[in-house]
Amino acid sequence: MKNILFISLATLLLGACNTSAPLDRSIRPSAAPAKENTFGEYEEFKLENGLTVYVIESSKLPTISYNLSFDIDPIYEGDKAGYTSMVGDLLEAGTKNRNKETLNKEVDFIGANMGVYSGGAYTSGLSKYNEKLMDILSDVVLNPVFPEDELAKSVKESITSLKSSSTNADAIMGDVKSAMLYGKGHPYGEFLTEATLGNIKLEDCKNYYNSYFKPNNALLTIVGDITKSEAEALVKKYFGSWAKGTVPSHNYEAPVEPTKPQVYLVHKEGAVQSNIDINNLAKIKIGDADYEAAQVFNQIFGSGFAGRLFQNLREDKEYTYGAYGGIRANKLIGNFSSSAKVRNEVTDSAIDQFLLEINRIRTENVGAEELQNAKNYLAGTFAQSLESSRTVARFAANIAKYGLDKDYYKNYLKRIELVTMEDIKRVATSYLKPGNINIVVVGEANQIGEKLKRFGELHYIDREGKEVGPPVQAVEVPKGTTVESVFESYYKALGGKDKLKSVKSMTGEYSMSMQGMNIKLVNIFEAPNKTSSSVVVEGMGEMQKKVFDGTTAKLKVQGKEVPVSANETLETKINSYFIPELFYKENGIKTELVGAKVVGGKSTYEIIATYPNGKKVTSFYDMKSGLKVKEMSKSKTPQGETESVQEFKDYKAVNGILIPHTLGGTDGGMPMNVTLEKVEMNKAIPAGTFSL
Repeated sequence: MKNILFISLATLLLGACNTSAPLDRSIRPSAAPAKENTFGEYEEFKLENGLTVYVIESSKLPTISYNLSFDIDPIYEGDKAGYTSMVGDLLEAGTKNRNKETLNKEVDFIGANMGVYSGGAYTSGLSKYNEKLMDILSDVVLNPVFPEDELAKSVKESITSLKSSSTNADAIMGDVKSAMLYGKGHPYGEFLTEATLGNIKLEDCKNYYNSYFKPNNALLTIVGDITKSEAEALVKKYFGSWAKGTVPSHNYEAPVEPTKPQVYLVHKEGAVQSNIDINNLAKIKIGDADYEAAQVFNQIFGSGFAGRLFQNLREDKEYTYGAYGGIRANKLIGNFSSSAKVRNEVTDSAIDQFLLEINRIRTENVGAEELQNAKNYLAGTFAQSLESSRTVARFAANIAKYGLDKDYYKNYLKRIELVTMEDIKRVATSYLKPGNINIVVVGEANQIGEKLKRFGELHYIDREGKEVGPPVQAVEVPKGTTVESVFESYYKALGGKDKLKSVKSMTGEYSMSMQGMNIKLVNIFEAPNKTSSSVVVEGMGEMQKKVFDGTTAKLKVQGKEVPVSANETLETKINSYFIPELFYKENGIKTELVGAKVVGGKSTYEIIATYPNGKKVTSFYDMKSGLKVKEMSKSKTPQGETESVQEFKDYKAVNGILIPHTLGGTDGGMPMNVTLEKVEMNKAIPAGTFSL
């Protein structure tokens, strides 16, 4: 059955080789001098329906951008978490005047950009298309049709993406960190799940649109080659009839911070590194008196390679590829967070260094040069950011959203330059709270759990933030169990040896989503061990195809045939059998029952198969059901050693044989989640299928 499992997709994601001269990372580049702030002046007008408009005229380039944003309080979505994010997809799916295809063609024809999201919409392009752009923007915002099939598509894609990231440590950390910091009953602490996505109805999205997409709740920022009078005429023409209405507001109780350090550990089976995030609540938002000092603090403490965290944990201790941290402002309540990914064996040592740096910046003054370098860097990046019309529009929207002074961003760099050493220490003391922190770790609990107890009260939690006990570490192998008996139970669970040997052919069509790409996998098997596997990326066609005719393996990547090594040919031969275990002996594979482990909450037998070339494949078979639940192996590539982890789930009967319909895990560090959409057995396979 191995022929219907993962295909390595790493070749699709590798970038071009870097041929530039090596960079001497021991030499820190000097910070650029501060640049003068040239934030544009804006003119303001308001329509009778309450729509506020900011116009920032700039004739340097013949371009224009329209950014429409809504001032919407954070919304707690509860058992329908995810529905607000669907609104943008629905609004882009067509209007009463233009279907989706027509809309996309019109935008492409004039070389424009357009986007819609839950909090607004934007268009940009050449200023000679001013009116066309305004026409498109207003049509999308005012005349949506909310097609049911588009919602179903968005929900399906979100569920697929969620499954793909279900075992990804970064995704797990993002969810549980927020849930533990803010609480799952707070808008900032909830996260979507398959269940919440499945609860979303079209009416939920329509109600959201009808409640918040109101002119008296909106700001339209226009940046580019246009005058105020020209803008006013266009806005009145296209948005003047938009009816205003009452907009709901929301209030939430402030999250409760812990009275002593808390440690939350999510067990990630087999993980070789730990994801660490140390955080606490911070009551800060844009426009507060401490905001600029917090930005300078961030640059010194952990915003990049020059930050103290990076220099300590990477350059000095060599625990990680990068360590970052800082104070983040937000509308309701912000936070302080610092994070890194480190090897299992240095997890506790890394946390020691985080805490050391937190305490050091709270108790010692920063150096004068360190302070000035941070200011200069911020000045340079801020000036550069003003080259983006969307950034300018966002700044203008912030002025309205947070009630800032009209010259707030014009004077931003002046306030940055006034930040002192004492300000940095005050901010660090105010917003970094080592006595009230959460230390969240995603990693192999059996290896790191005991070491974390010294940092605070230890809680073992699951993927959704629910408290669970520590993982079971040991399982006994029943007396008399052998490799052969485990395999026999596996064959029987699948449907029996006779059934398995009766399979003459099988075709499986799979779907998956990876890095924003929709991918189709087609795998064809013909007894005894001929296979064809192809990877088709939506919008790009067939990107990879591999065939094995029983003797020779051939591989084609992006239309070009590439060599297949002797080792890869050997492994392809072994894995091309319908059930490779049935043919282990005749292929010279040695097997060993090394013990038992708990995998995914199930007691399993652990068997290591050693190929003739020395490669080891570790498989886990459920003691109760007999089915294979997981397989792990390592391979040497030009990019170094990579690990493949395959998880077999959702077994369903096809012609009396159980086939896993969901395949999860990772390949080369990339999360994979593959769904079997269609399968056919014992159909005639066309001639030439197993040749390129």
